[in-house]
This record gives sequence, C-alpha cells and structure tokens, in this order.
Amino acid sequence: MKDILLINNKPKPTGIGRYSFSLYENLKRITTRDVDFITLGTHLHGKNGFATNTFPESMAKLLNHIGFAGKTPRGYRLYHLLNPNLGIMLANLHPSVVTVHDLSVFKRHVTEDIIAESYGLEIPQLLAIQLNMRYIRDADRVLCVSNYTKNDVTSVLGVESKRITVTYPGIDRELFKPRDKLEARRSLGLPLKKPLVLHVGTDEPRKNAKTLIEALASVKQRIPDLILVKVGGIRKATRNLITTLGLSDSVIHFERTENIAPFYNAADLFAFPSYYEGFGYPAVEAMASGCPVVAADSSSLIEVVGSGGVLFPTFDVTALHETIVQTLTDPAREASLVREGLKQAKKFDWKNCAKMTLETYETLL
Repeated sequence: MKDILLINNKPKPTGIGRYSFSLYENLKRITTRDVDFITLGTHLHGKNGFATNTFPESMAKLLNHIGFAGKTPRGYRLYHLLNPNLGIMLANLHPSVVTVHDLSVFKRHVTEDIIAESYGLEIPQLLAIQLNMRYIRDADRVLCVSNYTKNDVTSVLGVESKRITVTYPGIDRELFKPRDKLEARRSLGLPLKKPLVLHVGTDEPRKNAKTLIEALASVKQRIPDLILVKVGGIRKATRNLITTLGLSDSVIHFERTENIAPFYNAADLFAFPSYYEGFGYPAVEAMASGCPVVAADSSSLIEVVGSGGVLFPTFDVTALHETIVQTLTDPAREASLVREGLKQAKKFDWKNCAKMTLETYETLL
C-alpha cells in the first residue's frame, strides 16, 4: 500500500493550483514517504511520471465539482484533498486531510448576482458547491491557509478547532524579490516616469474594484499623471465606472500574463481593497518584491499583511485616497513600508508549510 495521495483539480497558474503544486514539490524534498499527486480534470501524475487523461475538460462546471468521486486511485494510507470543492470525496476516502482556502460561497455578501458575476455559476451549481464543501466536516484533519479561514470553518461548518491546523502557504522567493524598477518597467513597456499603482486579481465583486477606482479618480486631482496598472479581468461594470470617471487614459490593462513578478517590481504601490480573502497571495508577493502595500482591513488581510503594509477601512474611498497620496509623496514612508513588507513576507515559507502539513499527516499514518 502506498503512503499519501494529494488530489488537486486546478491548473498551476491559479491560486489553488499554485498551492497544490508547490506543496507537493516541497513535500517531496522533506520526506522519504511515497507521495503521489493527481490533478483531476487534466492529467494524473505519480512518482514515476505517468500521465493519463482522467476527466474531459468539456464537462459542465457542475460535474467538475461533484463528478470526481469515482476517479481517484485507491490503495493509499492517506488522502489529501487540496481543494474543498472536491469535498464529496471525503465521504469515502479515509483517513483524509482537506485544505480549505476560503468559504466565500457561504458568506452573507454572496448573492445570486455576485455569484453569476464572480464565478459564472447558476444557483443550482452554487448549491452543489456548498453541499460539496459541507463534506469538509467528514475530513479527519483540516488545514486552513489563515486563522481567518479557520474561524470560518469552525463558525460556518462547525468543525472542532482541535481538528484544524493553520498552515500558511509560501511564495517562490526566486520569483518574487526586489529588482530594479526602471528595468522592470522597460521589460513590460510601462511608462518610466509616471507613478504606477498596481492591482492584481480577477474582478470579482469581493475584490472591491469600485472603491479603488473611485479613490484613484480623486487622487488624480493631486497627482494628475497617476496610472493604474490592472492585471486580470475587468467586468463590464468596472469598465463603465472607469469611463464615467474619465479614467480611460489612466488605466493600463493586462488581461493575463505568463509572469506576474515584474509588475510588482515596476509599481510604486500595490493596492488590494478586497473585502473577502481566504489568504491573499498578491499582497504577499508584492511585499516580498519590495512594493509598498495598501490593503483593506478585512478578512485574512489583517493577519497576512499585518504591519507589512497600510490597512484602510474597506469601503472608505477617502481613507484609501489619503493613504495612496501619502505613500506616493513621502519617500520616507515608502521606504518604511518596503522594509516592513519584506520582513512580513518572510513569515510565508513553503518549507514551513510542507513541514506542518507532514506533521499533520503523521498523526493519521
């Protein structure tokens, strides 16, 4: 019988995919146990490098979340689900560990319109995902990416605290590190001398782009040449707001990129006004890259950003406006934020994450 199977269903560029692949790679470095890895929906990968199509990509989104139960190889002493959306599998796989990244689909701010805009899901699909995630309660151990998510798991799903361990994810420190700002701007074709504010992420309603766009409109009255660099999708509602506020010429948009790292190096400030994050990878990536961070005082960002950035009241446009202006016009403040951000980012390390995950496994093996 083999030891451990890690079960993923997300591609590597996504947040959960990045977590899954990075955790697997680091576990392999620190243990002599047999650790295999399967990505449902794309290919199956084992320690011998085998690959097999396991699920057609053309399947409906609903089936993508609930149809994997019979697709998993058996004969392992422990199963680790890397995405709680696969929760239904926990009914039959034991002993089991599941990683919970967030419980956004259960939060009060989630409405039918927000689900449609954020995830492209209909209400029946949302209910199916919620049902899937309720199986988290059947896991023998639960890993959470932040204390905030842990509190959600206990309060929303009723999982006992003693079964939960917080294992902060890490980042790739060879990828996310300080670099020359002008060189980064040249490589991306960005303005060399204008102040640049960066936002990274999908334009889901919880990302709170409205507050950021409105704050930038007022900031431009004091810093006229300010540019917002947006990496990730932009919804129609956000585009309309940009046009209405006369900011069309002040936004540079990148729908996607193969390498996000130089954007953090090119920016003067990273703004992250989300009102719900289970962890918040972009904020940590920015801090590790030496980019000053301004983030909302909400959800996990309070603990993840901590003293490494400036936290502002989540929907307070004026407060965000003032914070941006102060950071962009005060070199001493900017330097202090860079120092504190680099210090805070050191708390998030893949080796530590893998070590704590392995320790959790050992309680069940």
